[in-house]
Amino acid sequence: MGDRERTDVKAAGGAGGADRADTAAAYRGAGVDLDAHAALMRRLGPLAATTARPWSLGGVGLFAGAFALPGGMDDPVLVASTDSVGSKVLLASACGRFREVGEDIVVHCANDVATSGARPLAFLDYLAVQRLDADVALECLEGVADACRRAGCGLVGGETAQLAEVYREGAWDLAGTLIGVVERGRLVRPCGEPGDVVVGLPSSGLHTNGFSLVRRILERTGTDPRRHADTLLAVSALYSEDVARVCASGATVRGMAHITGGGLPGNLDRALGPGVDAHLDERSWTRPAVFDWLAELGGIAAEEMRRVFNLGIGFCLIVPASEAEAVCALLTGARRIGRLAAGEGRVRFR
Repeated sequence: MGDRERTDVKAAGGAGGADRADTAAAYRGAGVDLDAHAALMRRLGPLAATTARPWSLGGVGLFAGAFALPGGMDDPVLVASTDSVGSKVLLASACGRFREVGEDIVVHCANDVATSGARPLAFLDYLAVQRLDADVALECLEGVADACRRAGCGLVGGETAQLAEVYREGAWDLAGTLIGVVERGRLVRPCGEPGDVVVGLPSSGLHTNGFSLVRRILERTGTDPRRHADTLLAVSALYSEDVARVCASGATVRGMAHITGGGLPGNLDRALGPGVDAHLDERSWTRPAVFDWLAELGGIAAEEMRRVFNLGIGFCLIVPASEAEAVCALLTGARRIGRLAAGEGRVRFR
């Protein structure tokens, strides 16, 4: 897909087959397996094709992915997000499960883009490994493709890098970039006012944040992550369709926040606008059991939990009080979790 690995494939050429074989073996000894990469590419092309959208142009395997802007827009604005799944990859490796983090990276970027009111168009992944295992990589990229289909965006390119001298044995990383589009007149920017309501959407669990602390808690307590893999690796909730539904309804949205690293205090504050605070009532939503389990297992204080984890709210919308009930009715599990008041741009709990 695109230039999926920056290795000098010309080095595997030469005048004869023996030269090519010798060079390939030498390159493999240096940490880059061209045969494994070729095997992955043969399986990846048909997989990526399942994500094709009407605006997708061409197939994978070129040096850059191409897509057109959807028709019917007067003044389209592109919105982009780049992120990784962080140290969740280490827990995925410990559990021998890779598909979930593939889904996570697409979902995370789609949720970021949705905070502007944009819908996903195209996604590009970056998979970096110490040594390429084609089966493991394919499992991860199957998750990427599945999430692209769910988010309605095309998988238009990517990169697979074999970096034996950069990563320790068994280490790897996964990142991606998602591009979305929205009409300029519908671009959402923070403009909350005192009296507005904060509507919260439930998370599916940890999403992709706080895993450095999670792993430290598990290590210190001798807890086997494989016994809790379904809970710890649960795929992040996708909110882009929820946002599209609200925007299509004509509701007034004065700000949106994707609750990632930093929790509610470190993300909702970015959606408030000037001169207002958000006052949240933690009793207004149900906290998934995983958070109480981790807090008790690791002896983590409530304030630290708020600053690290989403605690059950994965996405927030700020709407006028008069529209809050209608917005909640559009979204499964949505609830009022707080109000805005005059302040300094901070998130407060009561």
